[in-house]
Amino acid sequence: MRTMMTLPRMMTKGRTAAAAIAVLVALTGHPALAETVTLRFVQTNDLDRMGEKDGRGGLARVAAAVKAERAKPGTTFFVHAGDAISPSLLAGIDKGAHMITLLNAMGVDVMTPGNHEFDFGDAVFAERIGEARFPIVTSNVRGPDGAQPANTVDEKIVEVGGVKVGFYGLTTETTVEVASPGAYTFAPSVETAEAKLKSLRDQGADFVVAIAHEGVDVDRDLVAGTLADLVLSGHDHDLTISYNGKTALTESSSQGDYVVVTTVTLDRTEKDGKTTVTWRPDFDVLDSAALTPDPEIGALVKGFEDRLDAELNVEIGKTDTPLDSRRATVRGTEAAIGNLIADAIRQAVDADVGIVNGGGIRADREYAAGTVLTRRDILAELPFGNRTLKLAVTGQQLWDALENGLSQVEKGAGRFAQVSGLVLEADLKEPVGSRLKTVTIGGETLDLARTYTLAINDYAAAGGDGYGMLRSAERLIPEAASVLMASQVIDHIAKAGTVAPKTEGRIVFR
Repeated sequence: MRTMMTLPRMMTKGRTAAAAIAVLVALTGHPALAETVTLRFVQTNDLDRMGEKDGRGGLARVAAAVKAERAKPGTTFFVHAGDAISPSLLAGIDKGAHMITLLNAMGVDVMTPGNHEFDFGDAVFAERIGEARFPIVTSNVRGPDGAQPANTVDEKIVEVGGVKVGFYGLTTETTVEVASPGAYTFAPSVETAEAKLKSLRDQGADFVVAIAHEGVDVDRDLVAGTLADLVLSGHDHDLTISYNGKTALTESSSQGDYVVVTTVTLDRTEKDGKTTVTWRPDFDVLDSAALTPDPEIGALVKGFEDRLDAELNVEIGKTDTPLDSRRATVRGTEAAIGNLIADAIRQAVDADVGIVNGGGIRADREYAAGTVLTRRDILAELPFGNRTLKLAVTGQQLWDALENGLSQVEKGAGRFAQVSGLVLEADLKEPVGSRLKTVTIGGETLDLARTYTLAINDYAAAGGDGYGMLRSAERLIPEAASVLMASQVIDHIAKAGTVAPKTEGRIVFR
């Protein structure tokens, strides 16, 4: 027989095992000897940048935190809550293989895939997971045949000092929209959590950990439903610590800038066939800027960075006009760099029009007029490894696609369309679905019944960022015959030698 009891909030920090026993005596009326176990969870999430930036973050500093915590008494779990293999500069070349090599060297104890593990498609996901030498727990992801993905487990139980620690993993259901998972499916997260909690408890788990690469709304549901004792989350890039007396929730920002360490002290007693477990958390937030990078992992990172430099530090051309890829620019207005990229892919496949979802332009920086551009610059802007498809679309599908691009401008959503070969007028004061007012192509008004050719990346063509209206469009250049967007943009700039893109009234707001 087993019961679960959580100490009141006042017991969350600094209390001794004797205090826990006193509480047990007060509640049960029978003295009992408690066995105390210390568990330490070192968490990272949303970490695809292997090197540090401005003296903070990166894998070598995270490795230093892990090594220091493992040197302390008790059992330490290094947990990765998803998003590792993409997006990054080198991932655009090796599809994230370097990150798996580095995580293998760091000795991850448990990881759950994030949506970015699916950026390069289902085949690459399977390949990367197959290279991992650490446990990957995924409870709501299933393969094309409905089976558990190869080299992953549905749940995991680890026994420490007589205490059973259970793990389950969740990947955001929005992966089907924000990544390219192919035939992989994602079961409802909360329903999966309910089933996994029951399964792990039925197997005798004394302490249940949910590794949840989920948005804040799902995190709140997990906490409100007490669907785990500890939720280690990712996806939102927040630095979060909360504890309501029943469930603790943490998230470690992103890129290893901060590392959250949750220390859990469990007191487990057995009396008359009855097991009682009490626990209390303690939290530490480590600023990675204060950590000395681990030399072993630092050397591995340096090797990969040297390789990257050789690959990317090649000049391809110059821009005579300033470029701005800052998030607010590419997701909310016509941008010169958006015009450059959209023109490059449209011309590369000889399409009537081109659309680039603003969320796919990622470097978040400005380039002064006269800047010499390198391969590194372009791969920083287009890190996802997307390929350009050529679609045959009706005027209605094109209209609907452009309307979708305008639907979440206020939220800074990535679906905002940078365009080539057309001019659109819109009124953002109008309700969603009625914002697009006019579209002209080659000086002629868009004909809803006519067929046009569209250059667009494979992600959006598959329905990503809300472009579901394009899924049924005929593929004139299918994915199997397609070319990397980044390569097309690099070739476009290199062929021109000097480019001078500018905003020219392609997107007009009334």
